[in-house]
Amino acid sequence: MKTQLSLAGILTLLAACSHEESAPSRRSDGGTGANTVERTYGKTPLDTYAAALAAVWSFGLSVDREWHDAMGGEVIGHRADGQSVTVKVDAIDSRNSRATVRVEPGDSHMAQMIHEKIADKLGMGTAREPLLNTSSESAVYDTDLQGALDAAERTARALGWTVTGKDMEDTWAQLDARAADANPARFKITRADDDSCKIRVTFLAGNGKADTSQTIIARMREDLDRQLGGQAR
Repeated sequence: MKTQLSLAGILTLLAACSHEESAPSRRSDGGTGANTVERTYGKTPLDTYAAALAAVWSFGLSVDREWHDAMGGEVIGHRADGQSVTVKVDAIDSRNSRATVRVEPGDSHMAQMIHEKIADKLGMGTAREPLLNTSSESAVYDTDLQGALDAAERTARALGWTVTGKDMEDTWAQLDARAADANPARFKITRADDDSCKIRVTFLAGNGKADTSQTIIARMREDLDRQLGGQAR
């Protein structure tokens, strides 16, 4: 079944076949408004398209039509209730692409979920400390959990990133976000190891490229320092 194909298998199929005959003469407009969510991915158009197709299948959506070429492609399908879903992938250049997800009649939450699945299929899931390709560093601040979490959210939004998750418990908090190229980032917030009323923030980012991860972390820390008034220790 299609839904059981791995991303590698989808890539093999896409590379082996040509859709030139079925491709429309002009690509449909992804649309605008609350039901359209656009993200940039630091991946090739073919990789992103394969991930988009796999994401649609992962949610059990019916695919009505799909096509692709070297510059991107489009998947048009529908949910069980008949509402349409369109995922369009366009090339920015040979190494970067843009995906637009449109879910009728205005379900931006579902569009975000499809984007998260695309990122996961591309190996760009949430940044986690145990991952081999995740980089991290930490700093201590004179604030509390809520103050640090609020500052982390302000930082992500100031950087123009998408906030994908936010949690807070009695002794820890964290905020997950995606940079402009969809690379994952996490602010992990805990009480400092000593008995003082200080908070430790660990900055994590990871996509398998150390230089990129370190650049993301540097931006996270620099802006969080600014948000918290330069309190880093």
